Amino acid sequence: MSPDGKMIVFNSTKSGTINLWVVPVEGGTPAQLTFDSESAGFGCWSPDGKFLAFEIKRGDNDSVFIMPAGGGAPEQLTFDPGQSWPMSFSPDGDRIVFAGFRNGIWNIYWISRTTKQQQQVTNYTKLNTFVRYPSWSPSGDHIVYEYAETTGNVWVIDLK
Repeated sequence: MSPDGKMIVFNSTKSGTINLWVVPVEGGTPAQLTFDSESAGFGCWSPDGKFLAFEIKRGDNDSVFIMPAGGGAPEQLTFDPGQSWPMSFSPDGDRIVFAGFRNGIWNIYWISRTTKQQQQVTNYTKLNTFVRYPSWSPSGDHIVYEYAETTGNVWVIDLK
């Protein structure tokens, strides 16, 4: 939902692939914002409501993009191979926090929309872990996220 509570950004395949759309909370006709042929979705609003950060898929890679909330040309912010899944803006609206999959390992990163500086925030090294849904605190001094480790189980079935 937009910061002013008036609009909802959502994914839709109405155009054939996942793209970003918006619709007023009070109802109305949805408007398509992205027109990507592969996949552009999972948007999040800047605190002032002027920008949307989202991911665009290219082959095996997902990159962070930004665009004006009312539509316009998307600008690519991350170029690393792997996945970059944006989730939230810093309270000042400059940095975008995202879950990043680099060299087979998930970590939390942020990137500045103005300077393009990128920083890794966590330093996980295990292959069997993942992070998701990073979000800035309102004061900007914390990031909350999900961290999980996966473990395998071996089962035997008795075939009588």
